[in-house]
Amino acid sequence: MEEVKYEKIKIKSNKFKESKELIFAWIAISICFTFVLGDFNIFNKNLISNFNSINFFTLLGISLIVTGSSFILHELAHKYTAIYFGAKAQFMMWKKSLLFSIILAFILGFVFVAPGAVYIFGKRLSLKEDGIVSLAGPITNILIGFIFVLLAMFGITGAVISYGIFINFWIAFFNLIPFGPLDGKKILQWNPIIWIIMTAVPVLFLFVL
Repeated sequence: MEEVKYEKIKIKSNKFKESKELIFAWIAISICFTFVLGDFNIFNKNLISNFNSINFFTLLGISLIVTGSSFILHELAHKYTAIYFGAKAQFMMWKKSLLFSIILAFILGFVFVAPGAVYIFGKRLSLKEDGIVSLAGPITNILIGFIFVLLAMFGITGAVISYGIFINFWIAFFNLIPFGPLDGKKILQWNPIIWIIMTAVPVLFLFVL
């Protein structure tokens, strides 16, 4: 959930490896959200009493369901938008980043959403194309987040709905930060107005409403 980036090195396409890394990253990010949603962090004085197998695996199951759509569709949106523009693309996980994310979630109760990146190769995209490819991930999460909001408005409640809203808008917000390898940097370089509008949406749902 990060910048779609170019690599000068030659990347050998491997669909099995890509699928395996997507699944591994999906599980790792789900564990991170489980720690956060369950308030399972070392600074919680009630950690020992709150942490039990039933609570943990219930939240993990919910996180897997929600993150399965929010994370995987985010990455696939990057990939197939790049392919639409004539490039080749493949997701590659970042092992150290995933480990760091899990540790950070357990220690501070904060989800650092950087499990890997969709690497683009075979064609250098224009600034506009690159911006649109980077936008494809966050806008996918915003659309999924709106679906969960609509379900809530029609009276459908439950943990999956509330977590679906939070997780999707959090992933969108985090990736829209215009820093380092995150999507927001390339979107801002391409079109600052679109970046402002897209960033305002998750900010509204996460910090205002």
